[in-house]
Order: sequence, then structure tokens, then C-alpha cells
Amino acid sequence: MNKPLVSLLLGLPMLHATATGTVIFADTFDRADSRNIQQSVSGITNNTGTAFEAGGDPSGTPVYLHSHIDPLSTFANNFGAPDTVASNGGAARISGNMLNLAAEQPGTSNAIVNHNFVNAAILAAGGFSVSLDVDTAPGGGNANGNGGGFAVGMSFAEAMATGDAFDGASRMTGGFGTAINGATIIPAAVASDFWVVLRANGSLTWGAGAGTTGIFGVTSLGSNLAGNITVNFLLDDFDAGSTVNYEVFFNDISRGTGSFIWSGANENYIGIEGRSSIGPLLDNFSVNTIPEPSAALLGLLGWTFLLRRRR
Repeated sequence: MNKPLVSLLLGLPMLHATATGTVIFADTFDRADSRNIQQSVSGITNNTGTAFEAGGDPSGTPVYLHSHIDPLSTFANNFGAPDTVASNGGAARISGNMLNLAAEQPGTSNAIVNHNFVNAAILAAGGFSVSLDVDTAPGGGNANGNGGGFAVGMSFAEAMATGDAFDGASRMTGGFGTAINGATIIPAAVASDFWVVLRANGSLTWGAGAGTTGIFGVTSLGSNLAGNITVNFLLDDFDAGSTVNYEVFFNDISRGTGSFIWSGANENYIGIEGRSSIGPLLDNFSVNTIPEPSAALLGLLGWTFLLRRRR
């Protein structure tokens, strides 16, 4: 039995990776080079309902917040050059109309969208999709501890408590670090309900933390050190304990399907993360609603899927 048919029978999302619903948030990072990644809101499409402010002042409503970033490269220090302490993390910067995380200094840096993605539009559509272009080639080596990706399903407090992706007591993603690089991870160390990362050794890996134990999938991409990661999430609600079905795509090819559990009610902060000696380049980040399936797909999914969407 082929994978698409298995996914349809299980009620998992089989929407094409390039299909688009309503844009809730998108960032092309097309703005001037700067360590202040939000000095302007150029390149940002904002339909979240949150009124973001340019400038990056955390006392206001900036587009992004950072839970782990070099302290010298923050608003408080006028976005200066990072220090030489790897454990402090690297800078975040706009470089060549792309986002460069873990920049200029070895370590981790991240960016958390300052919005809780539990929009009514997501529930009305029956799910959401997150997409990000990742280029690990600037990462300075082929280690599985380098790369970039994103995480969903965090509370604000969980997101803002995450630290170094390699050995932090709390981590946004679970794809890096010798302690969690094998078949299992330490669930208590990962704050998100789902994460996915492209690593500089040419592997794509995804899993969960707070609600479920384990790495869900690891697939070798050979020499593919850059490409698009898209994950479609199909859900009924944002209640704690509810099941979310997902499908992972890399470069528009399905790489795996499965499910995880929301660990907290109405908690869906989304963050992007990078880790390396130089820093991955990230681009074209977006959060969309799941598009309405075609009539043919609805026919294949059957009445249970229709009832779930109507409810």
C-alpha cells in the first residue's frame, strides 16, 4: 500500500506542500542588512491580529523575541557585535535579504514570533502550515549539531525559557546535541510540542518534547544541505491532550507523517532556531491556514473528515 493511500485512510493531511491557504504571518526578510532583524517591517505580511511595531524594542510589541541570543547583540546593547563566549550564543541578523541565526559567533540564537497562533481562522480551516527555507551550507562543517529549523506548540513562558540548542536545560528543538542525537531524546529538555530541523550532515529530523517522548523521524538527504521545510498540521482544536496529525515535506516531497499531542491548552507560539559555528541562512518563513482540499480529495477523505471540518 503506498504512503499517500495510507495517510488518507488514517485521516492524515495529504495536502501538497506548495498548496497555500490564508497567510497569517509571513516574512521574506527583504530588508536592509542589520543585527536588528526588525528595524523595519519590510517583507513582513501580518494577518495575525497582533499590531507589531518596528524597531525591536522588547518593551513594546516587536515582531520577534529572542530567548537565546548573544547579550551584546540585543536592543539593550544597540545590537552590537557578539562576544567570544560560545555559550552566550551568536547574533541574529539580516544578511542579503535572509535571516542569519547563530551568526558571527558559534552557538545558538533563535527568534520567536510575538503571537500565539491559535487564530480562529486556523480552527475554521482545520489546521495550519509552517514553511521555512533553510541553508546549512554556511554552517562551517557537516556536523549533526549544526543547522536550522522551527518549533510549534509552546506557551509564551516555555518559548522564552529556551536556551542553547545543544545543551540547554530547556531547548526549542531536539535535533542537536550529543545527549539527544540518537534514537531517543530527553523530553523534559524540549519545550515545544513539535519541532523539525535540517542538519548540516544532510539529515532532516523531527520529533516532540513536552507532550510526547522521542524523535519521530530522521531521513538522510545526501548532499542536500539546503531546501524548503514545510509541515502541515491537521487539528480539531487547541485543547490540552488533543491529537494533531502532521506531514513533513522537504523540497515538496513528503518525508513522513504522524501525530503528537498538545501539551497545553491554547498554546501555540512558534519559533525558528539556528545553531552552528557561522550560522545557517533562513528565508521565506510563513504560517498559513491549511487550504481547502479539492473535491477529489474530499471524496477520498470521506464523511469523517467532512464532519471534523464542519465541527
